[in-house]
Amino acid sequence: MISKTRTKHTSKQRQFESLGTFNEITIFDCFDDALLDSAVNRVQEIDDTMSAFKPLSDISRLNQSAGERPVPINPETLYLLSYAKKISEMSEGAFDITIRPLVELWGISKKLNFIPTQGEIDEAKKLVNFKDLELDKINGTSFLKKQGQAVDLGGIAKGYAAEEVKRILIEGGVKSSIINLGGNAITIGTQPDNQPWFVGVQNPTAPAGEFFGMISSVNKTIVTSGCNERFFMKDGVRYHHIIDPRTGKPAQSGLLSVTLVCDNSVDADALSTAVFVLGIEKSIGLLKKYEADAIFATEDCNVFVTDGIKDRFKMK
Repeated sequence: MISKTRTKHTSKQRQFESLGTFNEITIFDCFDDALLDSAVNRVQEIDDTMSAFKPLSDISRLNQSAGERPVPINPETLYLLSYAKKISEMSEGAFDITIRPLVELWGISKKLNFIPTQGEIDEAKKLVNFKDLELDKINGTSFLKKQGQAVDLGGIAKGYAAEEVKRILIEGGVKSSIINLGGNAITIGTQPDNQPWFVGVQNPTAPAGEFFGMISSVNKTIVTSGCNERFFMKDGVRYHHIIDPRTGKPAQSGLLSVTLVCDNSVDADALSTAVFVLGIEKSIGLLKKYEADAIFATEDCNVFVTDGIKDRFKMK
């Protein structure tokens, strides 16, 4: 998603895998290896604590104890679960922190062209309800009411980690940087020549790295959700990985992708999923509540851009 901006200025970079994705942190006119190491270590720490795939993580322990007992979890995990539950409420369930049973049922990219029966979908849907997630901030515990329920912070943890990287870099004196955690892009300041950063918006009908437009960015976060990342075609229908919690099926909102532009990467991460599920008309109110802008790519090959970024977005 990030366009490689050419610059004569020197830079340092870290490329690494964490949070189930490839990540890249680049700082300009700064040679502090320890600062970059600290940022990478912080991302890996968040992954260890919040991954649904690591058996000793807070999230794994919470899911394993669903319907049985509350479990103690780290304050920052409790904070992020609370944040995710609030966005679940604000989006009226278009984003749902307890979506994992449906995601596992479909197994997009893991199960070969598998389409579950309506009965299987209905059974999994019974386990998806963010209101069943109980958070006890006083005792530092969390609880899922029903056995088989499971939360997954995959739709918001990258945004949180990106914000933590930004914090570490800024506190370390970095004034020019671009952060890319699996497509969650954050720009710090401007390029060293005082020009804005230019971030490519992925063409949802083309291979990764092909853009249909560019957006200029200074101190913004940019996140894309699209149906081209993990999907399969069967009988002319595209089955993709963004599940609508309300139907239990891949979202059918008329969108191929949505790119969110706002100040906070945690918001952008979760909102991009919610907006993709809701579609253009139903998401405008939600975008306004979070002071976010969006670039919509529709199934009928049109592109719509909200007013706040029209002057900063250019089609290729």
